[in-house]
Amino acid sequence: MVKKAKLFYIFMAIVTILGGGFFAENVANAGLSAVSVTLHDGSGNNISAVNTVVNTTTISFDPDGNLSTGDALEIQFQDNFGVASVVNGDVAITQANSGTDIIKGTAVRVIQSVLIPITTQSDTPSGAVTVTISNSHITTPTTSGTYKITIVLYDLGADNAFGGTGENADSVLDGSYAAVVIGTNQVNISGTVDPTLTLTLSGTTCALGTLSTTGLSTCSYDTEVSTNADSGYTAYIKADGNLRNATNSITNVADATVGVANSGGVSTEEEYGISTTNASSTIVDNDSGSDCATLAGQLTTAMPGSALSTSDQSFATATSPVSADSTTLCHAAVIMGTTPAGAYAQVVTITVVGNF
Repeated sequence: MVKKAKLFYIFMAIVTILGGGFFAENVANAGLSAVSVTLHDGSGNNISAVNTVVNTTTISFDPDGNLSTGDALEIQFQDNFGVASVVNGDVAITQANSGTDIIKGTAVRVIQSVLIPITTQSDTPSGAVTVTISNSHITTPTTSGTYKITIVLYDLGADNAFGGTGENADSVLDGSYAAVVIGTNQVNISGTVDPTLTLTLSGTTCALGTLSTTGLSTCSYDTEVSTNADSGYTAYIKADGNLRNATNSITNVADATVGVANSGGVSTEEEYGISTTNASSTIVDNDSGSDCATLAGQLTTAMPGSALSTSDQSFATATSPVSADSTTLCHAAVIMGTTPAGAYAQVVTITVVGNF
């Protein structure tokens, strides 16, 4: 093995004198050509980060001459590569052929090198060679830089084994190297997306008109929300007080429905409430099957309704970003013959919170 190392260093010196270059990623010197090394993770993605487990290392090259029975390959990883766990079962070699592929002997790791003897040459010994080291037994260096992975081709001598002297001595046939860039070839790309939240009301007035004992009085308006909040939004409504005049107020709904109770088509209850078309909120969802306009003027179908208060109650929600998410709020009232005359009014405030 000492002799082999000396021969390789002599070879490398000759290559340098003859002008062999060194380029990032894939480089060929001397007789080897089309030399390349790729490092892949378990999903087949290229790896270039420091201190990262490599699922598969692939080394490819075209030999200058023939890769014959009794020859061998040395794949030498520069210091800082973690290769101590590589075993024979991790290593595979193939060669472009017309029917009979190359066959390796037992691959062994010695320090930073993987030694691969060739026991049977392929039917095309000059074909392109691919060495694969799998099973996640290689780790990239812990520091950033450019690292060599060197390929040396040997004639193992008469004994077809590494080491030996005389006719059994190993001799270098050819060699080359590739370089991989670890850690320093990454560009961090950053950007921000500003939060957005908009509320559009279809109107700022909602006229119930003249309240009646013979049917519901209704009015409605739409809210439209757009937001890029990751968890959507919550919309709330609150009132400045009851629907009232200076001295009296319309009774807030207490039984979750506005209307229906009547005697001979005349309401026997005074009620006022609100419903929403967005389910899963504090305000009751209008699931009556009739929209706000259809409910007006009749007592046969009650409007599901909630009482407004001076505290926020949710009437619409979304759990992901939305664009122009629309909700209809319907206000409804019915009176009795004893409801005091007067002009009744109320102000509601809509608030939307983005769930960023």
